[in-house]
Amino acid sequence: MHGRRLFFAGSFALLTLAASGPLQAADGAKLYEANCAVCHQPDGNGSEGLAPPLVDVLAKRAQSAVGREYLAQVLVSGMVGNITSRGVKYNGNMPAATLSDEELAAVMGHVLTTFNKVSQPMPAELFNAARSKASTPSAVRQQRERVLAEVGE
Repeated sequence: MHGRRLFFAGSFALLTLAASGPLQAADGAKLYEANCAVCHQPDGNGSEGLAPPLVDVLAKRAQSAVGREYLAQVLVSGMVGNITSRGVKYNGNMPAATLSDEELAAVMGHVLTTFNKVSQPMPAELFNAARSKASTPSAVRQQRERVLAEVGE
């Protein structure tokens, strides 16, 4: 009897989740606030020396295939090391996100539309593909240099 109750409770939870559908833009904003804003700030302007700005710096990357792969890899694998953004040097350690592919897509959708005026979404499949090629945080920083050389900042 107890096993049936557990089965039905689990089935109900799965049906509720499935009925809720894909994450929406508001979910991305909430996830950003809960997971990213402490370093990148609620307005996306970053923390000088610690976390670079996300405002008006991701559009070129988000509109190229290699840039999108890089952005997904940053969230999936994290990034560590020295970088320069808008002429300011940062030596940070961004940890890999512990969110699902769908949640990462929602966060990135929020960041791109709100802070970069990019309306092309990054689908959850892109984050799944990045997970299958997971990298080290220092290798992601090196990937950043290659992407910036190709698409610019």
